[in-house]
Amino acid sequence: MDQIAEAVGRLYETFERYPRPTEIECCPCGCTRRDAAAHLLVTSLRDLSFLDLADYSFSAISTQGSVNDFRYFLPRLFQGIAEESYSYSEQSLFHKLSYAKWTTWPEDEQVAIRQYLDALWKASLESFPLEERLPAFFEIETVLSSIAQTGEPLTPYLNIWTETTTKEADEHLIQLVTMHGAGFPNRDSFSDGFWRDAKPQALELRRWLLQPETLHRITEAAYLLRNDGFEHLFLPSVEALEAEIDKSA
Repeated sequence: MDQIAEAVGRLYETFERYPRPTEIECCPCGCTRRDAAAHLLVTSLRDLSFLDLADYSFSAISTQGSVNDFRYFLPRLFQGIAEESYSYSEQSLFHKLSYAKWTTWPEDEQVAIRQYLDALWKASLESFPLEERLPAFFEIETVLSSIAQTGEPLTPYLNIWTETTTKEADEHLIQLVTMHGAGFPNRDSFSDGFWRDAKPQALELRRWLLQPETLHRITEAAYLLRNDGFEHLFLPSVEALEAEIDKSA
């Protein structure tokens, strides 16, 4: 059994204390319909397909159901996001944890979630291209921004990346720099989209990328640059990182 499967199993064991809802309340404005979640009330959790939960996952807690409803469905939701494609933004699903104030939950629930996030991150670093292992995620930045949406600091995850010196981990680094490095001089990288709600984590990622040892790793792994239509962005991105490091020297 791989790490994600073990972590998902722990989520099921930990959150089984929450019973299946007999009713899922909906927003009175009509943006969600009471009958839209009816199928979730008559099927056992493990038998629900991830597709069954897609609409609920997007509106959970905010306009549909309670925090305890979300805790009941949580193991199946996070199993699905680690195994299948997803029709909504991954970051929105992970943000539900922050919205539900998960760091106030019982300690064993927090531990199970952190073990899941750790397993998801390590699996991400081990797999390139990422979608072959995690079909819901487009690139490593999506995994990082999803974890950031939980409110967790990114430094422990970035430390794991530092320690993971495999070809796949380096390929992710080259892709990240290629796609996001050019905006560093203007602080545009990791400043929009879901990063707006995770500014401390965005700063952690920026600082990690601007470490001289990270830049050295990038230049040493430059041979891994793929001819995928974005390769022309790599050199300007590296030059942007070098310029930012020189400024702070």
